[in-house]
Amino acid sequence: MNLKKQLGLSLVVGGGLLFGLSTPQTTAHASTYLRYYENIPNKTVSVTNKNAYVYNNGRLSRKMGTMRYYGSKVEEYYAAHVVKNGKASIYYKFRVGHRTGWVWHGYLKSIASSTGTTPTTTPTNTTTTTPTSGATTPTNTTAGGKSIAPGTTVDNMDWTKLEQQRYVDVTPSSAYLMSLFPGTIYNQKVQNAAKLSWASDDSAGFDYGNSAQGYQRFLSAENINTKGYVAIYFNGIQPYDHASIDKALTKVGYDANARSKFAGWSIGAEYNEPGSLNEGVGDGDGLILLVPNPQTKQFI
Repeated sequence: MNLKKQLGLSLVVGGGLLFGLSTPQTTAHASTYLRYYENIPNKTVSVTNKNAYVYNNGRLSRKMGTMRYYGSKVEEYYAAHVVKNGKASIYYKFRVGHRTGWVWHGYLKSIASSTGTTPTTTPTNTTTTTPTSGATTPTNTTAGGKSIAPGTTVDNMDWTKLEQQRYVDVTPSSAYLMSLFPGTIYNQKVQNAAKLSWASDDSAGFDYGNSAQGYQRFLSAENINTKGYVAIYFNGIQPYDHASIDKALTKVGYDANARSKFAGWSIGAEYNEPGSLNEGVGDGDGLILLVPNPQTKQFI
């Protein structure tokens, strides 16, 4: 074989290898693609997941943060039908003032009309006197003897009242899970860290079930000392069935006796109820985050 033929063969083989290496990269970027846009009625809706990812366009090209920074209500007005990781899905464009973004439609919920229902427990604010200084401090107790004051244990927490507070994102399922750890203290910043770590498709590749670095990162973002924290991941399909959840927690090493040893720790929790169709987590997935000493100011 002469020199020209050898060089030509080398170029063909080399070019094929180069093209072969580049093809998977093109395919990977095509895992999410736009099918079509659709006009939808302009409507003010409530945000059901404050940590849902917000995208810059209907092709979901780039994440721009989460819904936490857009408030509890937005106006939806446009839709994008996309295929993401092989599954068809719909994302809505929304706006708040001059700001806009795209979010998965399941995180926006129509606002139901008021039925005039009155809460069974009427909140009342009381004050207590500090013996040393004589200053009064709000305790935020309710008529039922429950409280939402910082430092309140899960046994004495008024979850219904807490859910009404701005910037608080605690579902009934999460509250139920925390109540299974008697003596622990609800801490909003620990809850924030649990919520942030809940999305398994985080841009940094964090998998909430397997990454210690991920938990440390989200706790640190809330100015919480990460030394000695415990993250419990489990799966229990029945969210309010004590026997089912107890069995699921026992299976991963946390029976009632083990859970009781966390009294005094700060706690946050997340749970994905069957049929809720969240983007990352699966049906029945649960996460409990416990910190022995947050070393941070608690807030509600």
